[in-house]
Amino acid sequence: MPLVNNCGAEDCAYNSDHNCHALAITIGEPRHAQCDTFTTVSQRGGDPDAIGHVGACKMSDCRHNVDLECQAPGITIGYQQNTVDCLTYAPA
Repeated sequence: MPLVNNCGAEDCAYNSDHNCHALAITIGEPRHAQCDTFTTVSQRGGDPDAIGHVGACKMSDCRHNVDLECQAPGITIGYQQNTVDCLTYAPA
């Protein structure tokens, strides 16, 4: 599973110092490459000793997607306007 190399969503409960600590994240809704795991709850989440990975990707039109699994060597998460997105998403 690809690593989340950098996460710019500093207000996410899984983010600490631009590192994602969710064990696995999901990318995409049917038409948008957003981080579906992003949450702003007050409780800190994830494993502080782990770096997040991409568990699933619903963006079947991305060139890194094979059978709804990300094949990129790593991804970057950040803001596109007001939405937390996979910035590595690249339409095929």
